[in-house]
Amino acid sequence: MRKPLLQLSVLALLAVSSFPVAAEELEATVKIAGREIAVQVRHPDGRSAARAPVRLLYGRQLTVAVGRTDQAGLWVHTVSQTGAYEVVVESGSSADEIVRLQCTVLDGAEASVPPGNQFPWATAVLALVSISGILLLIVVGTRNAKRRRVRIRWSQLLPLAALLAVGSGWFGWSAWAQWNRPALTEVPPDPNVASAARDYLRNREVKPLSGSLERLLSDTASSRIRTQPHPLLGQHAPDFELADHGQRVWRLKERLSQGLVVLVFYYGYHCNHCVGQLFALHDDVQKFRELGSELVAVSADPPELTRERFRQYGEFAFPVLSDPGNKVAQAYGVYQPASGKQPEELRHGTFVIGRDGCVHWAQSSSEPFTGNLTLLYELARLEGRLPVPSE
Repeated sequence: MRKPLLQLSVLALLAVSSFPVAAEELEATVKIAGREIAVQVRHPDGRSAARAPVRLLYGRQLTVAVGRTDQAGLWVHTVSQTGAYEVVVESGSSADEIVRLQCTVLDGAEASVPPGNQFPWATAVLALVSISGILLLIVVGTRNAKRRRVRIRWSQLLPLAALLAVGSGWFGWSAWAQWNRPALTEVPPDPNVASAARDYLRNREVKPLSGSLERLLSDTASSRIRTQPHPLLGQHAPDFELADHGQRVWRLKERLSQGLVVLVFYYGYHCNHCVGQLFALHDDVQKFRELGSELVAVSADPPELTRERFRQYGEFAFPVLSDPGNKVAQAYGVYQPASGKQPEELRHGTFVIGRDGCVHWAQSSSEPFTGNLTLLYELARLEGRLPVPSE
Protein backbone atom coordinates (compact mmCIF):
# COMPACT_ATOMS: atom_id res chain seq x y z
CA MET A 1 0.00 0.00 0.00
CA ARG A 2 2.84 2.35 0.76
CA LYS A 3 4.46 1.90 -2.62
CA PRO A 4 1.44 3.05 -4.67
CA LEU A 5 0.96 6.02 -2.36
CA LEU A 6 4.59 6.98 -2.84
CA GLN A 7 4.25 6.76 -6.62
CA LEU A 8 1.11 8.89 -6.56
CA SER A 9 2.86 11.51 -4.42
CA VAL A 10 5.77 11.70 -6.85
CA LEU A 11 3.43 12.05 -9.83
CA ALA A 12 1.47 14.79 -8.07
CA LEU A 13 4.66 16.68 -7.29
CA LEU A 14 5.78 16.47 -10.90
CA ALA A 15 2.39 17.66 -12.09
CA VAL A 16 2.46 20.69 -9.82
CA SER A 17 6.01 21.59 -10.85
CA SER A 18 5.04 21.45 -14.52
CA PHE A 19 2.59 24.35 -14.17
CA PRO A 20 4.01 27.71 -15.33
CA VAL A 21 5.16 29.91 -12.49
CA ALA A 22 4.27 33.59 -12.70
CA ALA A 23 7.38 35.66 -13.28
CA GLU A 24 8.08 38.33 -10.74
CA GLU A 25 8.54 41.83 -12.08
CA LEU A 26 12.11 42.99 -11.64
CA GLU A 27 13.61 46.41 -11.00
CA ALA A 28 16.85 47.60 -12.57
CA THR A 29 19.21 50.55 -12.41
CA VAL A 30 22.09 51.51 -14.70
CA LYS A 31 25.33 53.29 -13.83
CA ILE A 32 27.85 54.59 -16.37
CA ALA A 33 31.58 54.99 -15.66
CA GLY A 34 33.52 55.88 -18.79
CA ARG A 35 32.62 53.10 -21.22
CA GLU A 36 31.57 50.66 -18.52
CA ILE A 37 27.85 49.95 -18.15
CA ALA A 38 26.83 48.38 -14.83
CA VAL A 39 23.31 47.00 -14.49
CA GLN A 40 21.92 46.20 -11.03
CA VAL A 41 18.79 44.03 -10.99
CA ARG A 42 16.66 43.46 -7.89
CA HIS A 43 13.34 41.98 -6.87
CA PRO A 44 10.66 44.40 -5.66
CA ASP A 45 11.48 43.46 -2.07
CA GLY A 46 15.12 44.52 -2.51
CA ARG A 47 16.67 41.08 -2.96
CA SER A 48 19.34 40.74 -5.63
CA ALA A 49 18.06 39.05 -8.79
CA ALA A 50 20.65 36.46 -9.76
CA ARG A 51 20.76 34.91 -13.24
CA ALA A 52 18.45 37.57 -14.71
CA PRO A 53 18.86 37.73 -18.51
CA VAL A 54 20.23 41.05 -19.77
CA ARG A 55 20.60 42.36 -23.33
CA LEU A 56 22.44 45.51 -24.35
CA LEU A 57 21.36 47.29 -27.53
CA TYR A 58 23.38 49.95 -29.32
CA GLY A 59 21.29 52.69 -30.84
CA ARG A 60 18.30 50.81 -29.34
CA GLN A 61 18.50 48.41 -32.29
CA LEU A 62 21.75 46.45 -32.53
CA THR A 63 22.43 43.80 -29.88
CA VAL A 64 26.05 44.21 -28.72
CA ALA A 65 26.07 42.01 -25.61
CA VAL A 66 23.94 39.43 -23.80
CA GLY A 67 24.41 37.80 -20.42
CA ARG A 68 23.01 37.13 -16.98
CA THR A 69 23.46 38.85 -13.66
CA ASP A 70 25.75 37.32 -11.04
CA GLN A 71 24.74 36.26 -7.53
CA ALA A 72 24.71 39.92 -6.46
CA GLY A 73 22.30 40.80 -9.29
CA LEU A 74 25.04 42.70 -11.15
CA TRP A 75 25.94 42.61 -14.84
CA VAL A 76 28.81 44.73 -16.17
CA HIS A 77 29.90 45.28 -19.76
CA THR A 78 32.46 47.61 -21.32
CA VAL A 79 31.35 48.98 -24.69
CA SER A 80 33.69 49.74 -27.56
CA GLN A 81 32.14 53.01 -28.67
CA THR A 82 30.13 55.91 -27.36
CA GLY A 83 26.49 56.49 -28.14
CA ALA A 84 22.93 55.77 -27.04
CA TYR A 85 22.29 52.34 -25.53
CA GLU A 86 19.29 50.45 -24.18
CA VAL A 87 19.40 47.83 -21.44
CA VAL A 88 16.72 45.13 -21.65
CA VAL A 89 16.09 42.95 -18.59
CA GLU A 90 13.62 40.12 -19.13
CA SER A 91 11.73 38.53 -16.26
CA GLY A 92 8.92 37.00 -18.28
CA SER A 93 7.30 36.76 -21.68
CA SER A 94 4.88 39.68 -21.55
CA ALA A 95 5.70 43.32 -22.19
CA ASP A 96 4.97 44.16 -18.55
CA GLU A 97 7.72 41.76 -17.47
CA ILE A 98 10.44 43.41 -19.54
CA VAL A 99 12.45 46.30 -18.11
CA ARG A 100 13.92 48.74 -20.63
CA LEU A 101 16.38 51.43 -19.59
CA GLN A 102 18.07 53.97 -21.84
CA CYS A 103 21.57 55.24 -21.16
CA THR A 104 24.21 57.27 -22.98
CA VAL A 105 27.94 56.61 -23.05
CA LEU A 106 30.14 59.62 -23.78
CA ASP A 107 33.88 60.16 -23.69
CA GLY A 108 34.78 62.85 -21.17
CA ALA A 109 36.39 63.68 -17.85
CA GLU A 110 34.19 61.13 -16.14
CA ALA A 111 35.75 58.30 -18.10
CA SER A 112 37.32 55.81 -15.75
CA VAL A 113 40.96 54.68 -15.92
CA PRO A 114 41.67 51.33 -14.22
CA PRO A 115 43.69 52.18 -11.08
CA GLY A 116 45.74 49.03 -11.48
CA ASN A 117 47.41 50.49 -14.53
CA GLN A 118 49.25 53.12 -12.50
CA PHE A 119 52.29 52.06 -10.50
CA PRO A 120 51.85 52.80 -6.74
CA TRP A 121 54.87 55.03 -6.44
CA ALA A 122 53.88 56.44 -3.04
CA THR A 123 53.60 52.97 -1.51
CA ALA A 124 56.87 51.82 -3.06
CA VAL A 125 58.79 54.91 -1.89
CA LEU A 126 57.46 54.60 1.66
CA ALA A 127 58.39 50.93 1.75
CA LEU A 128 61.95 51.62 0.48
CA VAL A 129 62.42 54.44 2.99
CA SER A 130 61.29 52.14 5.78
CA ILE A 131 63.66 49.37 4.71
CA SER A 132 66.58 51.78 4.29
CA GLY A 133 65.95 53.40 7.70
CA ILE A 134 65.78 50.05 9.51
CA LEU A 135 68.95 48.77 7.83
CA LEU A 136 70.72 52.01 8.77
CA LEU A 137 69.66 51.64 12.41
CA ILE A 138 70.95 48.06 12.50
CA VAL A 139 74.32 48.99 10.95
CA VAL A 140 74.83 52.03 13.19
CA GLY A 141 73.77 50.10 16.28
CA THR A 142 76.13 47.23 15.49
CA ARG A 143 79.08 49.59 14.99
CA ASN A 144 78.39 51.42 18.22
CA ALA A 145 78.16 48.14 20.10
CA LYS A 146 81.49 46.99 18.74
CA ARG A 147 83.13 50.29 19.60
CA ARG A 148 81.84 50.12 23.16
CA ARG A 149 82.59 46.39 23.30
CA VAL A 150 79.02 45.68 24.23
CA ARG A 151 77.52 42.36 23.31
CA ILE A 152 74.37 42.70 21.22
CA ARG A 153 71.43 40.60 22.14
CA TRP A 154 69.37 39.39 19.23
CA SER A 155 66.22 39.99 21.22
CA GLN A 156 67.02 43.68 20.99
CA LEU A 157 67.01 43.47 17.21
CA LEU A 158 63.71 41.61 16.95
CA PRO A 159 61.56 44.81 16.71
CA LEU A 160 63.82 46.16 13.95
CA ALA A 161 63.77 42.82 12.18
CA ALA A 162 59.98 42.78 12.36
CA LEU A 163 59.79 46.29 10.91
CA LEU A 164 62.24 45.24 8.19
CA ALA A 165 60.03 42.27 7.32
CA VAL A 166 56.96 44.47 7.20
CA GLY A 167 58.67 47.02 4.95
CA SER A 168 60.01 44.32 2.64
CA GLY A 169 56.59 42.69 2.46
CA TRP A 170 54.99 46.04 1.74
CA PHE A 171 57.35 46.72 -1.14
CA GLY A 172 57.04 43.17 -2.46
CA TRP A 173 53.25 43.31 -2.37
CA SER A 174 53.24 46.58 -4.34
CA ALA A 175 55.49 45.11 -7.01
CA TRP A 176 53.49 41.86 -7.17
CA ALA A 177 50.16 43.69 -7.42
CA GLN A 178 51.42 45.89 -10.22
CA TRP A 179 52.87 42.91 -12.07
CA ASN A 180 49.59 40.97 -11.96
CA ARG A 181 47.25 43.82 -12.81
CA PRO A 182 46.04 43.99 -16.41
CA ALA A 183 47.82 46.41 -18.67
CA LEU A 184 45.98 49.56 -19.67
CA THR A 185 44.25 48.95 -22.98
CA GLU A 186 43.87 51.93 -25.22
CA VAL A 187 40.23 52.88 -25.76
CA PRO A 188 39.49 52.42 -29.47
CA PRO A 189 38.21 55.50 -31.27
CA ASP A 190 34.60 55.62 -32.36
CA PRO A 191 33.93 54.85 -36.02
CA ASN A 192 33.80 58.02 -38.07
CA VAL A 193 30.06 58.16 -38.73
CA ALA A 194 30.36 61.36 -40.76
CA SER A 195 32.89 59.79 -43.14
CA ALA A 196 30.74 56.69 -43.52
CA ALA A 197 27.71 58.89 -44.20
CA ARG A 198 29.54 60.72 -46.99
CA ASP A 199 30.59 57.37 -48.45
CA TYR A 200 26.95 56.29 -48.38
CA LEU A 201 25.94 59.35 -50.39
CA ARG A 202 28.76 58.82 -52.89
CA ASN A 203 27.78 55.18 -53.40
CA ARG A 204 24.21 56.25 -54.10
CA GLU A 205 25.46 59.09 -56.33
CA VAL A 206 23.68 61.70 -54.22
CA LYS A 207 25.23 65.11 -54.91
CA PRO A 208 24.35 68.65 -53.83
CA LEU A 209 21.85 70.27 -56.18
CA SER A 210 23.48 72.79 -58.49
CA GLY A 211 21.94 75.64 -60.45
CA SER A 212 19.10 78.00 -59.69
CA LEU A 213 15.96 76.82 -57.95
CA GLU A 214 13.80 77.85 -60.92
CA ARG A 215 15.90 75.78 -63.33
CA LEU A 216 15.81 72.74 -61.02
CA LEU A 217 12.01 72.92 -60.68
CA SER A 218 11.46 73.36 -64.42
CA ASP A 219 13.63 70.36 -65.32
CA THR A 220 10.99 67.90 -66.54
CA ALA A 221 13.61 65.24 -67.23
CA SER A 222 14.25 64.76 -63.53
CA SER A 223 12.17 61.98 -61.99
CA ARG A 224 10.10 62.84 -58.97
CA ILE A 225 8.87 60.34 -56.44
CA ARG A 226 5.17 60.25 -55.66
CA THR A 227 3.93 60.16 -52.09
CA GLN A 228 3.33 56.85 -50.40
CA PRO A 229 -0.07 55.96 -48.92
CA HIS A 230 -0.05 56.98 -45.27
CA PRO A 231 -2.75 57.34 -42.59
CA LEU A 232 -1.72 60.96 -42.00
CA LEU A 233 -1.80 61.95 -45.67
CA GLY A 234 -4.24 64.85 -46.04
CA GLN A 235 -4.73 64.93 -42.27
CA HIS A 236 -3.51 67.43 -39.71
CA ALA A 237 0.03 66.62 -38.64
CA PRO A 238 0.25 65.74 -34.92
CA ASP A 239 1.60 68.75 -33.08
CA PHE A 240 4.62 68.24 -30.86
CA GLU A 241 7.10 70.13 -28.74
CA LEU A 242 10.68 68.85 -28.41
CA ALA A 243 14.07 70.22 -27.38
CA ASP A 244 17.13 70.45 -29.59
CA HIS A 245 20.75 69.74 -28.64
CA GLY A 246 20.94 73.09 -26.83
CA GLN A 247 17.74 72.43 -24.86
CA ARG A 248 15.90 75.03 -26.96
CA VAL A 249 12.21 74.19 -27.38
CA TRP A 250 10.90 73.68 -30.93
CA ARG A 251 7.14 73.44 -31.57
CA LEU A 252 5.62 72.42 -34.88
CA LYS A 253 2.54 74.65 -34.66
CA GLU A 254 4.64 77.76 -34.13
CA ARG A 255 6.96 76.97 -37.04
CA LEU A 256 4.07 76.30 -39.41
CA SER A 257 2.86 79.83 -38.80
CA GLN A 258 6.09 80.97 -40.47
CA GLY A 259 6.22 78.54 -43.39
CA LEU A 260 6.25 74.94 -44.53
CA VAL A 261 8.11 72.19 -42.70
CA VAL A 262 9.99 69.13 -43.91
CA LEU A 263 10.00 66.69 -41.00
CA VAL A 264 12.57 63.87 -41.00
CA PHE A 265 12.70 60.93 -38.58
CA TYR A 266 16.05 59.15 -38.38
CA TYR A 267 17.36 56.27 -36.26
CA GLY A 268 20.10 58.24 -34.53
CA TYR A 269 23.65 59.42 -35.08
CA HIS A 270 24.93 55.83 -34.97
CA CYS A 271 23.30 55.14 -38.36
CA ASN A 272 25.50 56.30 -41.23
CA HIS A 273 22.57 56.05 -43.69
CA CYS A 274 20.50 58.37 -41.51
CA VAL A 275 23.35 60.82 -41.12
CA GLY A 276 23.84 60.65 -44.88
CA GLN A 277 20.29 61.95 -45.37
CA LEU A 278 20.95 64.77 -42.92
CA PHE A 279 24.17 65.71 -44.72
CA ALA A 280 22.31 65.77 -48.04
CA LEU A 281 19.66 68.09 -46.58
CA HIS A 282 22.39 70.25 -45.04
CA ASP A 283 24.06 70.61 -48.45
CA ASP A 284 20.81 71.82 -50.06
CA VAL A 285 19.40 73.78 -47.13
CA GLN A 286 19.58 77.10 -48.98
CA LYS A 287 17.26 75.81 -51.70
CA PHE A 288 14.68 74.87 -49.04
CA ARG A 289 14.99 78.29 -47.44
CA GLU A 290 14.27 79.95 -50.79
CA LEU A 291 10.84 78.33 -50.62
CA GLY A 292 10.25 79.63 -47.10
CA SER A 293 10.39 76.14 -45.59
CA GLU A 294 12.23 74.75 -42.60
CA LEU A 295 13.97 71.42 -42.20
CA VAL A 296 13.86 69.59 -38.88
CA ALA A 297 15.23 66.16 -37.90
CA VAL A 298 14.00 64.01 -35.01
CA SER A 299 15.44 60.93 -33.27
CA ALA A 300 15.52 59.38 -29.81
CA ASP A 301 19.14 60.47 -29.31
CA PRO A 302 19.48 62.45 -26.06
CA PRO A 303 20.61 66.08 -26.44
CA GLU A 304 23.99 65.39 -24.83
CA LEU A 305 24.80 62.77 -27.46
CA THR A 306 23.83 65.11 -30.29
CA ARG A 307 26.03 67.83 -28.75
CA GLU A 308 28.94 65.39 -28.64
CA ARG A 309 28.47 64.42 -32.30
CA PHE A 310 28.21 68.08 -33.31
CA ARG A 311 31.46 68.71 -31.45
CA GLN A 312 33.07 65.90 -33.41
CA TYR A 313 31.64 66.51 -36.88
CA GLY A 314 30.02 69.95 -36.88
CA GLU A 315 26.41 71.10 -36.59
CA PHE A 316 23.69 70.90 -39.21
CA ALA A 317 22.04 74.02 -40.56
CA PHE A 318 18.66 72.97 -39.16
CA PRO A 319 17.29 71.87 -35.78
CA VAL A 320 17.95 68.32 -34.59
CA LEU A 321 15.44 67.36 -31.89
CA SER A 322 15.39 64.71 -29.19
CA ASP A 323 12.30 62.47 -29.01
CA PRO A 324 12.61 60.43 -25.77
CA GLY A 325 10.99 57.05 -26.20
CA ASN A 326 10.12 57.82 -29.85
CA LYS A 327 6.73 59.16 -28.77
CA VAL A 328 6.48 61.61 -31.67
CA ALA A 329 7.77 59.00 -34.13
CA GLN A 330 4.97 56.70 -32.94
CA ALA A 331 2.40 59.45 -33.56
CA TYR A 332 3.68 59.69 -37.16
CA GLY A 333 3.52 55.93 -37.67
CA VAL A 334 7.25 55.29 -38.06
CA TYR A 335 7.74 53.60 -34.67
CA GLN A 336 6.16 50.55 -33.08
CA PRO A 337 6.97 49.86 -29.40
CA ALA A 338 8.24 46.48 -28.32
CA SER A 339 5.61 43.94 -27.37
CA GLY A 340 6.57 40.85 -25.40
CA LYS A 341 9.44 39.13 -27.19
CA GLN A 342 8.94 41.26 -30.29
CA PRO A 343 11.54 44.04 -30.54
CA GLU A 344 10.58 47.59 -31.30
CA GLU A 345 10.32 48.61 -34.95
CA LEU A 346 11.64 51.93 -36.20
CA ARG A 347 11.56 53.22 -39.76
CA HIS A 348 12.90 56.24 -41.57
CA GLY A 349 10.25 58.82 -42.30
CA THR A 350 10.06 62.06 -44.28
CA PHE A 351 6.98 64.30 -44.30
CA VAL A 352 6.11 67.53 -46.11
CA ILE A 353 3.74 69.62 -43.99
CA GLY A 354 1.97 72.64 -45.46
CA ARG A 355 1.03 75.95 -43.87
CA ASP A 356 -2.45 74.51 -43.29
CA GLY A 357 -0.87 72.03 -40.88
CA CYS A 358 -1.70 69.01 -43.06
CA VAL A 359 0.63 66.30 -44.32
CA HIS A 360 0.80 66.60 -48.13
CA TRP A 361 3.60 64.13 -48.91
CA ALA A 362 4.95 61.18 -46.93
CA GLN A 363 7.59 58.54 -47.35
CA SER A 364 8.56 55.77 -44.90
CA SER A 365 11.07 53.01 -45.50
CA SER A 366 13.93 50.98 -44.10
CA GLU A 367 16.22 53.32 -46.05
CA PRO A 368 16.37 57.13 -45.69
CA PHE A 369 14.96 59.34 -48.41
CA THR A 370 17.59 61.35 -50.29
CA GLY A 371 15.51 62.77 -53.15
CA ASN A 372 15.76 66.44 -52.22
CA LEU A 373 14.55 67.56 -55.64
CA THR A 374 11.24 65.78 -55.01
CA LEU A 375 10.86 67.57 -51.68
CA LEU A 376 11.58 70.93 -53.28
CA TYR A 377 9.03 70.23 -56.02
CA GLU A 378 6.33 69.38 -53.45
CA LEU A 379 7.12 72.50 -51.43
CA ALA A 380 7.00 74.71 -54.54
CA ARG A 381 3.69 73.11 -55.56
CA LEU A 382 2.14 73.92 -52.18
CA GLU A 383 3.43 77.48 -52.37
CA GLY A 384 2.25 77.96 -55.96
CA ARG A 385 5.80 78.58 -57.12
CA LEU A 386 6.16 75.92 -59.78
CA PRO A 387 7.44 77.41 -63.07
CA VAL A 388 4.83 77.77 -65.78
CA PRO A 389 5.81 75.43 -68.66
CA SER A 390 6.68 77.37 -71.80
CA GLU A 391 4.60 76.75 -74.94
